[in-house]
Amino acid sequence: MKTKQITEGATLLGIYVLLLLITLYIPFLGMITLLAMVVPFVVFTARNGWKSGVWLTVVAGLLSVLLGSPLALVLSIPASTVGVVMGHLIGNKANRYAILGAATGVYLINYILAYIVAIVLFNIDFMEVLQGMIRESMQASEAIATSLGQENAQEGLERMEEYLSYSTYLLPAMFVLTSFVHAFFSQLFTVFIVRRLKMQVTPFPPFRELMLPRSLLWYYLIVLILSLMQPEQGSTLYMAVLNLSFILMLLMTVQGFSFIFFFCYKKGISKAVPITVLILSFLIPPLVYIIRMIGIVDIGFQLRERIQGNNKGK
Repeated sequence: MKTKQITEGATLLGIYVLLLLITLYIPFLGMITLLAMVVPFVVFTARNGWKSGVWLTVVAGLLSVLLGSPLALVLSIPASTVGVVMGHLIGNKANRYAILGAATGVYLINYILAYIVAIVLFNIDFMEVLQGMIRESMQASEAIATSLGQENAQEGLERMEEYLSYSTYLLPAMFVLTSFVHAFFSQLFTVFIVRRLKMQVTPFPPFRELMLPRSLLWYYLIVLILSLMQPEQGSTLYMAVLNLSFILMLLMTVQGFSFIFFFCYKKGISKAVPITVLILSFLIPPLVYIIRMIGIVDIGFQLRERIQGNNKGK
């Protein structure tokens, strides 16, 4: 490696260690620095190539071990690997959706490996720990509600217990969703910093232009048919159908929102309208089902082409 690369790498490693220490020991500020930990690896890889980025990842891992905390290494590996992938794609002027998808995939691999290592080596199931904490909180809430004379407290507890059992089956979908959210905000933070360093990054296409592949509609139909077969609860097929249904329904809902933004844009309707619909969907759950159906129809019947055709006709 050249002297300039070594100097730049040492500087970025220093910044990374500072971000890591803040993440470990300053709780609220650490939530922000957790997203920023990928930035040194993105910058170095984008400027010097993925091979140099891998070497920086190795050195960062060793420094994390020297800090003496297993949590430091747990935080270091996802940040460094995602940073190298994002930096490589940014250096190649890749599409922002490609960068987001790759970062989501790498985060997902890291989460799955961390979960397996925690169970195999340390006999710690984070899902069981989380469920235990929720149950303790629920029991405390039930005791308070009962003392205040609320008779339906037990029914609420049983309902929450049922939701907890479903959460175990939905663990793969939760991994995917968490990986996506982490990748999305990490990318936003990274691009904000990288642009300040005069590095070129392709912008995100407008949300209204998002169009999912039509093949997802066939997957959705297959999963729907399988769900009607009512597979045995707890079986592999049951978990697969439950997780795929969750992810596909989420994607169809996103497609529905994208169409609403597209329709309002084409018709010259104020942006406040689709934004209001988006907010109301969180407050009125049945509205989500309507938006999901709009997304399904948009993919299946190519509504956008029809709208664009009508606009050209005018």
